[in-house]
Amino acid sequence: MCRTTVVRTATTMLVIAMLAACGGGSAGPKDGVHNKGGKDAFNVSLVAEDVIVDVTVDPAQVGDVMIHMEFAPPGGKLQQVQSVTGNLVPGDPALSVLVLWFEKSGANHFHDEVKVPTPGEWTLELDAVLADGTAVLYTTKVTISS
Repeated sequence: MCRTTVVRTATTMLVIAMLAACGGGSAGPKDGVHNKGGKDAFNVSLVAEDVIVDVTVDPAQVGDVMIHMEFAPPGGKLQQVQSVTGNLVPGDPALSVLVLWFEKSGANHFHDEVKVPTPGEWTLELDAVLADGTAVLYTTKVTISS
């Protein structure tokens, strides 16, 4: 076999493997760096104060919704996030803000269940408190379908 053919084949296989590992081609509005939850889940990875958080809103639909997050501080799992609160702010100012109180469900894992009353673009605000008392604020837009 020709060396050029071997290199092309290896390169093609590498690109295919990378696309498969990243979840495919372009990211849609419900795709993020991580991919958790069901087919109607919204996933996003956010960074603030060098702390990464992977957030899943499942399902991103009107009704009962589970919001789950996993934090990755620079010190790893040994550096604990102490608490998380937040708000789900509707795009329509006539609607009420939904206050979120997250329960710790493992090392740097938190979750909350909320009932989302209407579809539309909502803003998810998360306020995490690190072990040293530092407050870290994250925000992202979430589209809730009907």
